[in-house]
Amino acid sequence: MDSLEARAELAEEAGELENALDLWGELAAREREPDYYCRYGLVAERLERWDEAEKAYSEALRLEPDNSAAMQAMGDLWARRSDKEESESFAVAKDWFLRALKHERTARVLTFLGSTYAALDDLERARASFEEAISLDPVYSEALYNLAALEEKANPQRATDLLIRAVDVDPEYSLAHQLLGRIYHRGKDPARAEYHYRRSLEADPADYWSNIFLANFLGAQGRDEEAERIYRFATDLHPEIEGGRKLFARFLGSIGKPEEAAKLLASRSPDPSPFDET
Repeated sequence: MDSLEARAELAEEAGELENALDLWGELAAREREPDYYCRYGLVAERLERWDEAEKAYSEALRLEPDNSAAMQAMGDLWARRSDKEESESFAVAKDWFLRALKHERTARVLTFLGSTYAALDDLERARASFEEAISLDPVYSEALYNLAALEEKANPQRATDLLIRAVDVDPEYSLAHQLLGRIYHRGKDPARAEYHYRRSLEADPADYWSNIFLANFLGAQGRDEEAERIYRFATDLHPEIEGGRKLFARFLGSIGKPEEAAKLLASRSPDPSPFDET
């Protein structure tokens, strides 16, 4: 491996993103290789330097117009960037993923496309994309999880089957365990619900929503002391998220702490919440 490339890899692995960006940029300018421009763009994305990332992927595509990896990276950029209006951003992402599919039809690209359709509220196309991804790669856990998320309410048994397949492939798949916990909680199967909530947190102990869902579950089971401790941990971790604060406040009111509940609700935030009560 080129010493400059090795230094860039090491800097990125160490989280020294500004240094890694400089090194990948130097390597890309020297070698004029699309892969190096993509690596530069990926680090720029992590730094939320969206325009720089876009320029890097554009240069990769100028050098190699049929480069599917650069098209995928461009689609992922537009799906993630926070400096554009959301519907516009996802529409551009969709077009890039569709272009990438013309060159390489893989489970990965189809899953990216399906997630983008879901964000655009085109659920039928989202479902079709995830189904095709699974047909190409039956153990592609991200496609299994995303299809389960679409099926969660309408067909919870199918969602459960898909999620079990996902965690069989990847036992540390925190989001899949979290969703299984929610389905089992809603289905009044407390033993399985708690198991999967806790497996989710074993994989990612600081995950906000896994902590909130577990606390909500424990409160429903009358395990107030443990529930309160976990609610406090989660809301201290992300006090800006309104959905969790509301649920914690409701719990505090139910255990005879209305003043603390009112104080928690007074610290309102306009941030949207993905919380969907079990």
